[in-house]
Amino acid sequence: MTKNLFAIVIGGTGMLERVCHFLAEEGYDVYVVHRNKNKFQAMQGRCLFPHKLYSISVDYHDEAALQKKIQEAIQLKGGYPDLIVSWIHNSAPHALPTILKVVIERKKPWKLIHVQGSSSFFVKENTTVPDNCEYRRVYLGFVLENRISRWLTHEEIASGVIKVIKHDYRETVIGTLKPWSKRPS
Repeated sequence: MTKNLFAIVIGGTGMLERVCHFLAEEGYDVYVVHRNKNKFQAMQGRCLFPHKLYSISVDYHDEAALQKKIQEAIQLKGGYPDLIVSWIHNSAPHALPTILKVVIERKKPWKLIHVQGSSSFFVKENTTVPDNCEYRRVYLGFVLENRISRWLTHEEIASGVIKVIKHDYRETVIGTLKPWSKRPS
């Protein structure tokens, strides 16, 4: 019997909800880091495979609690994640390194899809990952329509991240970042 694939998604009850549903449809056991149990239950209820979605209820600003909850998920699953999809606001810069400290013990190759805001494209911070991590970076841009700009919808974001997962793009911009002066205010 083969082991089910294991994914952790941070941001899965918001703009990455459709990514969680896609991963569940692809056979992953998806552990969703969230702060609001009601939002998790609602997104789980909209999934074709709700039994493939698992709750990690924690505020990722609390590093110790986050580390403990990720360790518990790994113990419950009986192994390390094959994929992590991370959308973490800039207000919690230590959340992703905290998670990476926990999964560093994984010996086999695994993937990290790091979703970042548009301004991160120009900073190009150096995310340190283990050697066996296949790091993928996704920048969220904006949309220009008839000389009017708007931010991406959750569906556009999720579709772009799913495309990265399917096609294994190393670095992707969803929408556009040019001209930067036209971004929505």
